[in-house]
Amino acid sequence: MKKIGVKGISVGKLLVTILLALGGIICIMPFVWMISTSFKYELDVFEYPIRWIPKRWNFDTYKTVFTDQMFPLYYLNTISVTFFSVLGNLMLAALAGYAFARLRFKGKNVIFFLYLASMMIPNQVILVPKYILFRFMGLYDTHAALILPSMFEVFSVFLFRQAFMTIPYDFTEAAYIDGAGQLRIFGQIIFPMVKPTIMTVVLLYFNQSWNDYINPKTYISTDRLYTLSVGLQRFQLSNSSNYSTIMAGTAVSLIPIIIVFIITQKYFVDSFVSTGIKG
Repeated sequence: MKKIGVKGISVGKLLVTILLALGGIICIMPFVWMISTSFKYELDVFEYPIRWIPKRWNFDTYKTVFTDQMFPLYYLNTISVTFFSVLGNLMLAALAGYAFARLRFKGKNVIFFLYLASMMIPNQVILVPKYILFRFMGLYDTHAALILPSMFEVFSVFLFRQAFMTIPYDFTEAAYIDGAGQLRIFGQIIFPMVKPTIMTVVLLYFNQSWNDYINPKTYISTDRLYTLSVGLQRFQLSNSSNYSTIMAGTAVSLIPIIIVFIITQKYFVDSFVSTGIKG
């Protein structure tokens, strides 16, 4: 491969970099347009050619979002549901992954692979059974119907199991000699050693819970209990002719996801590289 430049960068690598950069720009353009539109007056929204930097800045759109009767409530509902969903998922998945990776009990591998097989069942298939179950248990039209199922995610258990299997047993044996029990070994020694996996699970399931639409739409019927994914639809209907206000509401709803991504993204790739696939 021909080399160019002082550092000997290959032509192929340079072309790939350029193509990836162009692809990234194309992907981010709708997001930039959304942010730009949220600060425009309605007359300037469909101006052609597109003016990426508004010639007149309009901050009233964000004022409308935060003073809306229901939007702040939708926001608080989403924060609450997402926080408890991610926290519960993180702790239960870590404990289950620890048991599958480092404890010995009969049928462990069979149970684990049966558990993994449940990933093949689409969520749409179990919507009606879950609806009937929540009705029977009195959980329908409560946030518990959104939080409890989110605490039991197969993929997060798989990630923790793979991460725990990479940790040498020397740490566990040393802790046993010092008289530590399983919970203490897990909480003080093993769990803090898989920080990339912890951050990956937080990122994946924060995003999933925050953007979940079908579950709130199915199991919630009271307007004041809706989360942002459903609330944004109603917000859009009430502002159907005001695109700048709709874009402002959408932009505000993305802020937590962007913050979490910035905090956790450096651990994301490390988690998959370090855990690998171990049987």
